[in-house]
Amino acid sequence: MKFRPDLKISLVAALFTSVTFGAQEVALSGVEVTATGGAQEIDAAKVNVRNAALINDVMRDMPGVYIGGTNSLNQKIYIRGINDRGLNITIDGARQKGNAFHHAADLYIDPDIIRSVNVGLGVNSVVGTSGALGGSVAFKTADASDLLEDGEVFGGKIKSGYASNNKEWQESLTLYAKAFESLELLGYVGHRGYGRGESGKGEKLGGNNADNTNYLFKVGYNIADYSKITFSAERMQMKGDFPLRAEWGTTDDSSLVDTKYWRDTYTANFNLNPNDYVDLDLNAYHTKHEAKSSVNAGVKTYGAKAINKTKFETGYIGHTLVYGTEIYQSKSYNKNDTSNTPDDKATSLSVFLEDQLRTGGFTLTPGIRYDNYKLNTMGGTQGIAGRADYSWHEWSPAVNLDYQFDMGLGVYASWARVFRGPDPIEAIRISSTNSINFTTNGDLDPETGDVYEVGTRYQTQLSDSQSLSIIAKYFYNDYDNLIVEMGKAGSIQVDRVNGGRAVVKGGELALRYNISNLSLSASYSRARTEYKDKNSNAGYGGVLAYSDAGDKYTFNAEYAIAPIDTLIGYNLIAFDRITAKNGSGSEFKKPGYAVSDIYATWSPSSGKYKGLEVNFGVYNLFDKTYWSHSQRSAGSMSCPRGRTCPPTPLAPGNIDWEPGRNIKASVSYKF
Repeated sequence: MKFRPDLKISLVAALFTSVTFGAQEVALSGVEVTATGGAQEIDAAKVNVRNAALINDVMRDMPGVYIGGTNSLNQKIYIRGINDRGLNITIDGARQKGNAFHHAADLYIDPDIIRSVNVGLGVNSVVGTSGALGGSVAFKTADASDLLEDGEVFGGKIKSGYASNNKEWQESLTLYAKAFESLELLGYVGHRGYGRGESGKGEKLGGNNADNTNYLFKVGYNIADYSKITFSAERMQMKGDFPLRAEWGTTDDSSLVDTKYWRDTYTANFNLNPNDYVDLDLNAYHTKHEAKSSVNAGVKTYGAKAINKTKFETGYIGHTLVYGTEIYQSKSYNKNDTSNTPDDKATSLSVFLEDQLRTGGFTLTPGIRYDNYKLNTMGGTQGIAGRADYSWHEWSPAVNLDYQFDMGLGVYASWARVFRGPDPIEAIRISSTNSINFTTNGDLDPETGDVYEVGTRYQTQLSDSQSLSIIAKYFYNDYDNLIVEMGKAGSIQVDRVNGGRAVVKGGELALRYNISNLSLSASYSRARTEYKDKNSNAGYGGVLAYSDAGDKYTFNAEYAIAPIDTLIGYNLIAFDRITAKNGSGSEFKKPGYAVSDIYATWSPSSGKYKGLEVNFGVYNLFDKTYWSHSQRSAGSMSCPRGRTCPPTPLAPGNIDWEPGRNIKASVSYKF
């Protein structure tokens, strides 16, 4: 991280610098983003400065994004009222699909190896968005080429860190090399060990005796100057004593259970860009995540994707054709089932085409995608162990209109049709008992909907040292046939039904002002869900958030002290209180809160200490006691359908409290 007088690095502020403007390229800390719509990108600089241990640390202050969970087994992402099951989440192109256990999350990643995170708010394109209802999150891990300095053929990075709240120690080692001018190698090993944390008022949270490890190996080969092939293998493993139901916290150490979760991911990526007609990306992968406690189940996914871009002109109109196909298959399995019940299996095939037509400041992007989705699951006739086969196909068009004025003002509007078939059944549900009790639902429809978005942006250079940017968005998402997995209390039996229709609407507003080395930014986010078919089915499970979060506000201030290669910053995140209801009428009272963080980083750009980086921060500076609005049951005031529910607001036994004051420090050295 090199500091300069014109430095434009920031945390929340940088997020909206990286939002794309029309078809412009906008640079952020060495990362370039080119797209239309509402993409946001985080680079490795933010991860390091934040001393991030969880995805929560990296993404929670992003406008339009909500994160629930305070332990590594319960990191759930929500975008615009949709949970992670209705988002396209990938790691190095590998889809993270399915659900092993509904009381825990299914996304496991070590922030220390993240090169970038690209977040798509909403669905503005047909390209690679099969199955996405609320947006997408693409994690990319580091390559050797990201870490090697010019002229280097070998290097390494050693890092150690500490967090006071849960007494967490982190250690990692990265080695990387280049040989024969074309071959690149990277190896990484990281470890985190920690105990129980505490809320602001001393309530215990998280897990104990944690022993988390991550291994990543990558090899890349450059073929001429326009092509590269990369292979990667990664294992992320978390062990320790955690609540069996990770999303419900516990203050009782004796109720923690010995738990092991892990993810294995293998990817192959090929890029070819010899001219304007061929800009090809090929991706193939296998990923598996598994939970082991009293639960012993998991999900494995195989997939491949091919996307090509072709650029050409017809008269005054410039075209960028984007076209390709994607196929993947997900299987859920239960190792505790001794009756050899077949795995649940879902297979998806999509083909898509869009054309970005540009003339002057006007860009029109029409597109169309075809989806064919098949599901083989438990079903048949009541009382007889059988199988059910479902098959759906759908055409999903989309169109995006964008106009960029010369004065820095831009406006856009988009519409897209969305489609999602049901995932394989939650892995722990696979059993001979369920196989007998499941029946085929001949009326089951896939989830579909129409998503609309309008927005405006303004970006101007006020002087040589001052800039201003403003972005405002409004979205209206109308979903139909939302699928609910209806469970029964105390039983693993579950049935799939269509819960009905729901509308999610809201918006995001972000402002940023830079003057010399000072960066200031603020943002506002709001999402509200209207259940159009209120019934006992609509509020349990599915892709919707458990209930709405209050309005979200962020503020960030950073100052780069270039002469001493130091960055200092302040960050605020706040939520309004809200009384929200889910689809079955349960009411949730969520108190508002505001949390402040301060941080600093020192990274000498020259001299004998070059390569050293020291990060320090105090998070939850004022030791506030609070819990995330995105968690499942906190604030529940009613209990539908006779279920046994957690106690009412702020009962400590079931709330997944957020950490109190947390002092973090890390030291790394590149050699």
